[in-house]
Amino acid sequence: MKKLLFSTLLLFSVCIAEAQVRFGFKAAPTISFNRIDAETDNTDFNTDGVGLRFQLGPVFDIEFKENHYFSTGLIFTSKRSAFTADSIGTTYSEDYSPQYLQVPITLKLLTEEIGLDKKIYFQFGGTVDFMTNNEGDAENIVQSFRFVDLNSLLAIGLEYSFGINTKIFGGVVYQRGLLNVIKQNIYEDNFKLRNDFVGLEVGIIF
Repeated sequence: MKKLLFSTLLLFSVCIAEAQVRFGFKAAPTISFNRIDAETDNTDFNTDGVGLRFQLGPVFDIEFKENHYFSTGLIFTSKRSAFTADSIGTTYSEDYSPQYLQVPITLKLLTEEIGLDKKIYFQFGGTVDFMTNNEGDAENIVQSFRFVDLNSLLAIGLEYSFGINTKIFGGVVYQRGLLNVIKQNIYEDNFKLRNDFVGLEVGIIF
């Protein structure tokens, strides 16, 4: 088993070394919001608006076929989890700003040139997010957050080359939360919250 694992890692390393890897950096202001699924007899839950958040970090595109890339990175991502709870005439409000290091696991497909040095890109797949910090104004309905979050990702945009290897890109990105981000709350399994966002991403590839 150890020999098989070592051989697999060695083969993967060789493939990465021989592949064309593009390194870049991206930033994205986002509009963050959440979805709530709650089943309680005496409490009515509602999402509490949207918040301006952002993403920032390095990206890596590993080519496995012309115009086909495995795209990943290490992206600092800030989100917003906010809701109101009306219970027997009393309204509670909780607003959190969980922060994550996000690892995209996606495919990025580029078209042929649609104009001089211009290509359209499509990116889709998922992300694994690891919580680094959580800030919020709690009324103690939420007691703790999960360390890991999973999301689906879809992005479309334009990539423009202005040098031999240098490119800039910009587009629209949407991420939809797949997991309940709440680990513990006073309603146990009857309260679930998932984070989504839509943003405008810009970046540079070297």
